[in-house]
Amino acid sequence: MVIRILLFIFFFTIKIGYSSIVYDKNNILITEIEINSYLNLYKNNFGISISNNEVIKNIVIINKTINLLQKNNPNFLSNLDILIEKEYTKEIFNDQASLYFIRFQKIRNEFISEYFNNSFDIKDLENIFSNFDNLKIPISKNNCLTIEKLHDVRNNGQFVKSFFENLKKINKTLK
Repeated sequence: MVIRILLFIFFFTIKIGYSSIVYDKNNILITEIEINSYLNLYKNNFGISISNNEVIKNIVIINKTINLLQKNNPNFLSNLDILIEKEYTKEIFNDQASLYFIRFQKIRNEFISEYFNNSFDIKDLENIFSNFDNLKIPISKNNCLTIEKLHDVRNNGQFVKSFFENLKKINKTLK
């Protein structure tokens, strides 16, 4: 009798445990709890709500990225965890959803900075500007106290070159 009760409890627990699984593919398992946790993290960090499908997609991307780094560049991830521990304390490692979210944000920012510093060129900026339907900036001769006219700069090579140089130098004054 006791064995039957234990078996019933065991199978009932397994059923409850698997009932909240939303995604299970390629060694990535996502539960409703993780989705809700990610929704809260995203809302708190970016101030907007996203759909459950976007959450699942983001969590899959995060997991794939971190798993790839664990496999191919564990030293990078180890150094990143040291920085995260200094910034958030060791308690962050108790919450996997928060840890993965923070890891991914830092990884993404690191790769964006790396790309900007080493690979971003004027052709990339021209491509960005060409995607705008309309990119008019105000023209002034008195430090923007009065605007004389609006000038479309999408195809203005001189402006793009000047903007690119100021962007790379982090110059806040455009002329």
